[in-house]
Amino acid sequence: MTNIESFTRQLVQQAIAAGASDIHLLPSYAEASLYFRIHGRLELSDTYSAAFAHRLITHLKFRAGMDIGERRRPQDGSLTYRSLHPPVHLRLSTMPSERMESFSIRLLPQTFHYTFPQLFLTSHTTRSFENVLASRKGLVLLTGATGSGKSTTLYAMLEHLLSTQPQRIITIEDPVELRLPGCIQTEVNDKADLTYASLLKASMRHDPDVIMIGEIRDGETAHLALRAALTGHLVLTTLHAGSTFGVLRRLLDLGLSKTDLFETITFIAHQRLVSTSSLSAPRRLALFDFSTRPDIHSMLHSDQPLDFSRMNDQLKRGYALGLFGKETFSEAPL
Repeated sequence: MTNIESFTRQLVQQAIAAGASDIHLLPSYAEASLYFRIHGRLELSDTYSAAFAHRLITHLKFRAGMDIGERRRPQDGSLTYRSLHPPVHLRLSTMPSERMESFSIRLLPQTFHYTFPQLFLTSHTTRSFENVLASRKGLVLLTGATGSGKSTTLYAMLEHLLSTQPQRIITIEDPVELRLPGCIQTEVNDKADLTYASLLKASMRHDPDVIMIGEIRDGETAHLALRAALTGHLVLTTLHAGSTFGVLRRLLDLGLSKTDLFETITFIAHQRLVSTSSLSAPRRLALFDFSTRPDIHSMLHSDQPLDFSRMNDQLKRGYALGLFGKETFSEAPL
């Protein structure tokens, strides 16, 4: 193993041990700063010379099958450290700048043991998700900011479904972030014309019970997801919106009708991650402002958001229990 290979491996191990979700290499004129994103915040880890940073970027681009000579255009790639325990999948992204390339790495450890009670603050949230999944049909949507844990929640939902009874689950992801035994996992590849829409069409001919779509990005995918739900499948997916009501507005903007939404959507959850204030064992919990079917019908009828927030109730309860401090309320004040 060369020095740069050994260094890169140790860097990944260091980031995982620190609880980082991402590694960022930010260039300046004579050096580059290395940051870890931990619990949503960037923390400076080290500073390298420009020459060493370039060497590190070139090595990772080569390992990920990227074009090491191309520095003028953004690139994406991936690689897996299978010798680590657990194996770690890396999603790499470059962005050209006036100095040198900016480099970003998403860390995806290939292990998953989260249950709903481990992820969620309240037992009521756990029961709500369990009840929705027990129906075995309909369209279930998650929304929230980037890094709010939507993918983790989707995987937890799939794990829960797999633990209840044998069923045929097909996922359509960009990319596959975690290998789940028992699922048929497919990956979007635009170069091969494998889009969300084309893979969704193919999956519906493959006798699925459950379809997980990583993200609804366009009207065609939205209509196909709706059709899958209408034909008796359970469809789990995410959509970029600022609230549960925003999800409905976005779907209407994508060309779906109110009648379609009435018939298919069974659950919408807007997700946010918060850090506990425990010094001995700090961890991240998911809070949700979720809308059940009656809530969804009410919003569609009135064309107005609900006049209450379940997320605020969860924040107040967590604060009362001493799980987190007042700084947690920066986005949703008491």
